[in-house]
Amino acid sequence: MGILSTLSIGAQALKAQQLGIQTAGHNLANVATPGFSRQRVDLVTAYPSFEGGVFVGAGVDAASIQRVVDAFTEAELIGLHGQVGYSEAESRALSSLQEVFPLSGGVNGALSEFFGALSDLASNPAGSVERVSVIAKARALGETLALARQSLTSMQFNLDKDLASAVARVNVLTEQVARLNEQIAFIEVHGGPANDFRDQRQTLLQELTSLTGATVREDANGQVTVAVDGLLLVGGARFASLSADGLNVNGLHSLTYRSPDGTTFDASTLFAAGEIGSLLNARDKLFQDVIDRLDLFAQTLVGQFNTQHALGFDLNGNAGGNLFAPIAGATGAAAAVRVDAALAADPRLLAAAQSATTLPGDNRNALALVGLSSTTIPALGGLTLEDHFLALIGDVGSQVQSAQSRADFQRALLTQTQARRESVSGVSIDEEMTKLIQFQRAFEASSLLVRTADEMYQTLIDMAR
Repeated sequence: MGILSTLSIGAQALKAQQLGIQTAGHNLANVATPGFSRQRVDLVTAYPSFEGGVFVGAGVDAASIQRVVDAFTEAELIGLHGQVGYSEAESRALSSLQEVFPLSGGVNGALSEFFGALSDLASNPAGSVERVSVIAKARALGETLALARQSLTSMQFNLDKDLASAVARVNVLTEQVARLNEQIAFIEVHGGPANDFRDQRQTLLQELTSLTGATVREDANGQVTVAVDGLLLVGGARFASLSADGLNVNGLHSLTYRSPDGTTFDASTLFAAGEIGSLLNARDKLFQDVIDRLDLFAQTLVGQFNTQHALGFDLNGNAGGNLFAPIAGATGAAAAVRVDAALAADPRLLAAAQSATTLPGDNRNALALVGLSSTTIPALGGLTLEDHFLALIGDVGSQVQSAQSRADFQRALLTQTQARRESVSGVSIDEEMTKLIQFQRAFEASSLLVRTADEMYQTLIDMAR
């Protein structure tokens, strides 16, 4: 082994230590970069040479620069983002739903006030003030029901807008992931690590699964395949797209899938996870169920009061007509509760009596109308009007609490997993500074080796003169 071999060892060591310093600097520069994984220079002993019957060391070599990651944790993070995306979107939607049905006031308060006005009429069936009050409270009840239904449908359309925004973001992400697939495969096929590109792709995949709940698989070339219920979103350099341009029977946007080869079809029922799945479920099932139950309540209320009111007699001695304008079907009933036009114009038509011969002090039909508050109704599942509406409020409250609990639990799991990832892949400033000093000292020592070998070589040259 000659002086030139010693110079070669020194030069190789300088290169390796410089690479270590550069990597430590890269880590420190990205200490606050979201999704960044710290990198490590893998230093290995250079392959020794066989000289004079023995193996002589050849110094150090930088084998590669690797991301420090736990593959299991990275995959777990992707799955958890899908669950958190679903639960958080559900919690937000249901929290707004609860605002439509406050514990005091709202429809429940208007219904109580309406029954209170009927009770006052039963106490004074001939009173004009009481009759005007019943009509006013009936009108207020109808307006409150209409306002509640309008609020629910407005929230549905807001969820529809959120869906369109989520779909637009998915289209951006799928293209970006496909482009990174290409870059990663190209770099790694040629022998180099695609560390930073992999970090970028991991961050995008977490956002993509948060929106769609997709599953992710990586192949031997480092490219990922992203799919939702068998639908390919990304496969290598190919990517699909989504659109929310079509309208369903309720006037809300349907979700159209366009495959990489151009095939399109309605995929609304196939997206059941992630934020998009949660938005679709809340919009088309949770909110629609509440709207349907509110419509059923309104239709039943109108039918029950009209039936009972028709059994009585007004102050003119005539048989009672409709208290509310009749409603033909349940769909849209909550927005159609109106006081009968003739009754609204003439409070004397309010039928408080049970017999035309006992006017004006007969209050038995007014009492029967009040009694509807405690009458069980088969159409409402054997519940009274008040109990049915309270059950609706209770169900909404229960769903809100459950959704909030699920969201809190999923966020806690995600936070724990992110902390576990940081313990492995996160950048420690103290650790990197220590490595920086270590590489600096090694670089200085390697420089000394080069100078020493150079002096030895110069001595030999001088001796040869």
